[in-house]
Amino acid sequence: MRRAGAYSLLTMVGYFVQVLRPAIFLALLVSFGSAGYMAIEGWSPIDALYMSVITVSTVGFGEAHRLSAEGKLFTMGLIMGGVIFYGIAIDAILKLFINRKFRQFFEEARVKDRMRKLKNHYIVCGGGRMALSTIRELDRAGKAFVVLETNPDSIVMQIYRGSMKHWLVVERDALIEENLIEARIEHAVGLAAVLPTDADNLFVVLSARRLNPKLTIQSRIARESTRDKMLQAGADKVISPYMVGGLQMARSMLNPRVDDFMEIVMDQVNYEFEMKIHHMEEDDAFAEKSLRETDFRRRGFIAIGVRMKDGRMVFAPDSNFVLKPGMEILLLGSGEEKPTNVL
Repeated sequence: MRRAGAYSLLTMVGYFVQVLRPAIFLALLVSFGSAGYMAIEGWSPIDALYMSVITVSTVGFGEAHRLSAEGKLFTMGLIMGGVIFYGIAIDAILKLFINRKFRQFFEEARVKDRMRKLKNHYIVCGGGRMALSTIRELDRAGKAFVVLETNPDSIVMQIYRGSMKHWLVVERDALIEENLIEARIEHAVGLAAVLPTDADNLFVVLSARRLNPKLTIQSRIARESTRDKMLQAGADKVISPYMVGGLQMARSMLNPRVDDFMEIVMDQVNYEFEMKIHHMEEDDAFAEKSLRETDFRRRGFIAIGVRMKDGRMVFAPDSNFVLKPGMEILLLGSGEEKPTNVL
């Protein structure tokens, strides 16, 4: 973050110096010309300044007073200085313009190159507060992702430009299928539709499901009446921030101590605990074995639930619970390997 801030400051200083250089040269040239006319011709400061300005600017309104031979020679030199000033000014303007265009071209090429390499990544459509929370969690988990956002003033865009240059954020409209294809949706594993309106999210879900039938799609909704439509469009999971927030608030009031414990486990600032899913395959080493015979505890996890093949949930299974192919085990723990002699 400090490095990005220092780079931005140095860039601003560089721009300021480029713009200031012609102005400094002009001020010195006019001051030199005024002093020269006062010394050579003996003019008053206002006449000398007037003559210097019209000479440097090559306007040529007319001499303030008749010039001596020395004054004429000095004026010719001052005119050449004015020509040099225009050259310096034009050079500075062109450099600013060309450098800016070059940086934009280079940045666009760099972004496109990163997008071409994306695989098994996530696509976040939107740049609001919910998108920011999603992005930060993906970043924390070390997952590759790309953000499609059109509002340059959104909170995600502001943070990206300020301190999170390693994020892959592009100014693209997620409602346009070509942009989803450019984000390599066919190689993505998940998509989060978190645009401001339900209509936009519905359109993104429809497009994403058509472009990648195997994609895991989650969508935000503002109106609960949109849930069924979103699921029919192809969303795997639909989340209402208002409903989730209301449920959390009610549970916190009804069971404050339980809620405090869950905040310790799941809080976005505290990553001491990790949750993961173990999928039981046909050739799994733990197939037809009890939980006691697995190495989950040695790997720093405990089994807090098992989802059966038919979708039923078994919470807090005992150590004699037999694992079978097709089951999913929900594990919670620190993920730190324990010595084999520690029970």
